[in-house]
Amino acid sequence: MSKSVLLLLNTCVVLFLAGGSQVNDGVAPNTDNCGGNKFAPACIAPQLVANYDEIVDLPNHPEKLLIDVREPTELAATGRIPTSINIPLKTVRSELNLNPEVFETKYGRKKPAAEDPIIFSCRSGVRAGQAAFEADQLGFQK
Repeated sequence: MSKSVLLLLNTCVVLFLAGGSQVNDGVAPNTDNCGGNKFAPACIAPQLVANYDEIVDLPNHPEKLLIDVREPTELAATGRIPTSINIPLKTVRSELNLNPEVFETKYGRKKPAAEDPIIFSCRSGVRAGQAAFEADQLGFQK
């Protein structure tokens, strides 16, 4: 596992943020058979993975939205990362398509614009990668 992967509360955090962490163990991701998904576990670039310091510093960066894509029952069993909101993977696409006012009312956070940074988290990284792929398809850039 890369040095830049954060394991916190049994959660793997994937940073969908261009120019994010510069931590890199010098090993390029395996891009064979990515199927056009740069967020697949074997394909994700190290600079797209959040590190511990970035997550700890999130309270100082309200412009970065942390979305936990686990099911509510998982959150109840393991806890959640402070500042995160919960949008289960199966609803990420529809929730990111909500009207900004509806999104803010529902989640208590400003809906991210296409250029705003979004961080997705889950238990092992697979669902976070799928959520990042969905957001990328919707036009979110960071």
